[in-house]
Amino acid sequence: MLTVTDDGCGMTEEVLEHLFEPFFTRRKSGQGTGLGLSIVHRIVTDHGGRIEVSSGGPGLGSTFRVTLPLAQVGGMAAGGWERAAPGRAA
Repeated sequence: MLTVTDDGCGMTEEVLEHLFEPFFTRRKSGQGTGLGLSIVHRIVTDHGGRIEVSSGGPGLGSTFRVTLPLAQVGGMAAGGWERAAPGRAA
């Protein structure tokens, strides 16, 4: 799991409900398309994972959690990879 937390502007319940929808944005015109988080959501879910977000509310920051399944490589879980020698690809 990857967790990213900030102490930024936070989000209201309304924003949290729509956050991953394409073209949803609270920015001024010309400041963004509202596609970034919808694309991230699609990539994560297409790979069998999930992305969750929480916020204590306006002014209280936000936390994003991304969970992805372990990959199978050559019959071995990704956590069991051997390290390549320096200068050689695995």
